[in-house]
Amino acid sequence: MTGLDIRLKRLFSRGKVFVVALDHGLVMGPLKGIENVVSVVKKMGNYPDALQMTPAMLRVVEENFYSRNSPMLIARLDTANVWRDARKYDQGYYSMVYEVKEAVRAGADAVVTYLVVGYGDDRIEGYNLEQLAKARREAEDYGLPFIIEPLFVRKEISDSVKDTTAVKYVSRLASEIGPDLLKVDYSGDKNGFASVVEASFSPILIRGGPKTSNDLDFLKMLRDAMDSGASGITVGRNLWQSQDPNLMAQAISKVVHESVPPEEAVKVIQKVNS
Repeated sequence: MTGLDIRLKRLFSRGKVFVVALDHGLVMGPLKGIENVVSVVKKMGNYPDALQMTPAMLRVVEENFYSRNSPMLIARLDTANVWRDARKYDQGYYSMVYEVKEAVRAGADAVVTYLVVGYGDDRIEGYNLEQLAKARREAEDYGLPFIIEPLFVRKEISDSVKDTTAVKYVSRLASEIGPDLLKVDYSGDKNGFASVVEASFSPILIRGGPKTSNDLDFLKMLRDAMDSGASGITVGRNLWQSQDPNLMAQAISKVVHESVPPEEAVKVIQKVNS
């Protein structure tokens, strides 16, 4: 397992982990901020420890990762339709789009998959579990860290359920599959999320989720999650839909890597807004 150990140690080389998710196009289409993939990746600089993309996207932007200090690459393998308007499907689907070996060929250092619980036919959830178990075994063969993103969803809401009971349930369920890391919703309060961390077998990176109302609240949420035991964070829309993604990446890095208080880190962003 030397390759797995090396990749995990590289990912955690700065202590807590800062990942930028850019794979939304596979489930949501070309959202504002990621229409031009090459441009947005360049804006990130070397502040993140890793970027999360599909293997197809990795091939488009590969020239950004030739240097020694380039971020690591996490490849998204699968998709689902849970983020569509509830009226646009009668039953949810889950689909594995890429094999682990395709992620390896594209240059990935790790792979990530969804575990979607709570909608559609139970047979789809069973298929989802079978596919994750298969992908986990393949990732072990290649020595790649395997990440599961467990989500508790309901058809009538537009995003995943974030109360502590639901998050704890899906996090423990995902843990039992044997991932190296989990990517989990922050449940909204420090004590509740601490219980999620305690019930899980794998280190947890929180999901940044939908765009928040202001930058300071978002940075405070990241700080609270890490104070509650999270091993790092994954952010998307709150970074690349911000007014200046490069400055937001700097501010997030200060909170995650330097333990700068959110009230101080947000001043990096406020300079451009003032």
